[in-house]
Amino acid sequence: MTIVQYLHVLRRQWLVVLLLTALGVGAAYLYTDRQVPTYSATAELFVGNGSESRTGDVTRMSQGSSFIQQRIKSYADVVTSPAVLTKVSQGYGVPVSAGQISVTAPADTVLLDITVTDTDPARAAVIANGIAEQFPGYVAQLERLPQQAASPVRLSVIERATEPSAPVSPRVPLNLALGLLVGLGLGIGAAVLRDAMNTSVTAVSDIEKLTGAVPLGVVPFDPETSRQPLVDGDEHGARAEAFRTLRTNLQFADVDSPPRVIVITSPLPDEGKSTSACNLALTLALGGARVVLVDGDLRKPSVGRYLGVSSGAGLTTVLAGRHELREVVTVYGRDMLAVLPSGPTPPNPSELLGSQQMADLLATLAEHYDVVVVDAPPLLPVTDAAVLSAAADGAVLVIRHGRTRKEDTTRALQALDAVNAKLLGSVLNFAPKRKRGNGYDGYGYGYGYGEAPKSTAGTPGAPQVRPASVTLPENSPAPTA
Repeated sequence: MTIVQYLHVLRRQWLVVLLLTALGVGAAYLYTDRQVPTYSATAELFVGNGSESRTGDVTRMSQGSSFIQQRIKSYADVVTSPAVLTKVSQGYGVPVSAGQISVTAPADTVLLDITVTDTDPARAAVIANGIAEQFPGYVAQLERLPQQAASPVRLSVIERATEPSAPVSPRVPLNLALGLLVGLGLGIGAAVLRDAMNTSVTAVSDIEKLTGAVPLGVVPFDPETSRQPLVDGDEHGARAEAFRTLRTNLQFADVDSPPRVIVITSPLPDEGKSTSACNLALTLALGGARVVLVDGDLRKPSVGRYLGVSSGAGLTTVLAGRHELREVVTVYGRDMLAVLPSGPTPPNPSELLGSQQMADLLATLAEHYDVVVVDAPPLLPVTDAAVLSAAADGAVLVIRHGRTRKEDTTRALQALDAVNAKLLGSVLNFAPKRKRGNGYDGYGYGYGYGEAPKSTAGTPGAPQVRPASVTLPENSPAPTA
């Protein structure tokens, strides 16, 4: 991935990064808050040559200096010996442990720094000064030879420990900074992992990779969609503008042979295909075209509900020969859009939609209208949309942002390709503007997608719909441009 792609991932997963970063800072704060403050006091000793030497005796001075350099590291280890700590504890009346003492010898020096940490600042200073006072005598005993009157090494206190005013631990700024960095790192890692594991379509680039072309339209999420799904109620809104863009792009989908019969479908239910079909038909009609909207979803029809049109008679009754086409085609609005409702739900929708009579009906409608928009069922649950797309000039695939999986989109494209149906393009629906929301739920397919219930088809007296030839009289209702 490039840096730009990582930035896009972080922008999409910003909430995960923010949450884990906050957790890291919070954990660091809790850890720091539970720590007991400790204080540090340091006393410094100078290690010198204790043997008397004549002035100008450079050789003896050099030998003494080398001797001291060799001894300093050993002195640093001896400081925490029990003999020294016991004397300090007994002499000053304070508890002393080797774990609270650290001794350092700065490089190229003859200094010893004795640092004591304790929860009591005064006690830390007392212990450090006690060690600084007791240790020189202990070294003198160790280094004095029987024939010598004095030790060849002399330790002197050059800086006594003072009572510290501020604790050295916990380091609040450092701990919080580490918590921030750890949380941020975990957040970025989790965001990249979550994005990699997310198989849903979340960007225009995803659609371009799957279909080989950018979507014809990107319909933004609008919280008012559930209350007002149709764009004719707000012609200046963002969704209305998105469908006008879709209308324009459809005109250039095939310049040599503009599509007349367009099937609107989706990979799975609840992806907004029915509202997209209604709004595309309305937008085309508002643009001056003579449009008829056909509710080809014979399992869970929704066009009539959205447009307020009765579905008591419609496509199924025409195909069954019970009504003439002119008797069931109705109009929406001020005669701007013709609508062919679904009619009663049949037991054999796939056979009806794949019949020659359905193909003839679409051809007849295309003769009398500029554009025929067909709302079809989803592609993956049943084959209805595939057979309709094969009889139409092409299909538009509606993909819901953040819900439609890439795998399902690929399978839907394969379903269209299997029947040699033409894909006119795709629509990215419910795309977020600034933030994501649950948005309009569309409708749920509670039943019907799958094999038609055999019990219904085989029930005595159940009407078996038989396709019949259809003709549209010359005086059929058609919107006026």
